[in-house]
Amino acid sequence: MKYYQLIDLLMQFYAAGVYGNEAIQAKNEFFELAGIFDEQSNVFELRMAQFSDWYLFSRLMPEFKLTPIEHFMQVRPAKISEEEMPYFKNLANHRLSLFEFIKIKGNDLHVRDLFSNYKLVIKNSPVTHGFTSDEVFQGRLIPHEDSFLFTMAFCFHPHEALSFIQKEVKAVRKLPEAEQKPAREKLILRLFRMRNKFEQYRHVGIQEIYSNDSRLRV
Repeated sequence: MKYYQLIDLLMQFYAAGVYGNEAIQAKNEFFELAGIFDEQSNVFELRMAQFSDWYLFSRLMPEFKLTPIEHFMQVRPAKISEEEMPYFKNLANHRLSLFEFIKIKGNDLHVRDLFSNYKLVIKNSPVTHGFTSDEVFQGRLIPHEDSFLFTMAFCFHPHEALSFIQKEVKAVRKLPEAEQKPAREKLILRLFRMRNKFEQYRHVGIQEIYSNDSRLRV
């Protein structure tokens, strides 16, 4: 898939040369969210995809106050071909959100965006496994033609956390429209941290982690 190739190229570009130190700092920040990467872990590739996704599309570069994808589109530090331009524009128009799985019909993935309540169809989805109706998942959508596709940086939340997540989403939706996007992204990041705390502290009850009153630092 062309988009995944371009994400890899962007990551290589913003992890080397004059941006090398920026990538190192970003990785240290990400360790605080997800824990240290273990190359022997069966989730290592997912962690790398989550890091690339967060670094390129969510994290502001302090020097520019832009994410790498925004910086790439505004400053054009590398040449973009006419053929590639529409793909980069679509990458820049991504949407990070929380989704509910509805069904898979053929190769089409049907989901509902929890924040907008819109039902979406990802046609000919390259990913059609791992989804269950009792789990909310974090994903980043890229518009493409008359449909969308997800990046590979999914984060699935346990079904026991569903009521807490729904309550927090409802609170964001009640905010004035101008405040909803930053509040949405802040909540998604906090839930991502909670999901990784849940992995680290299996002996702790899930209600202690997915909570606004948790004694753990989440």
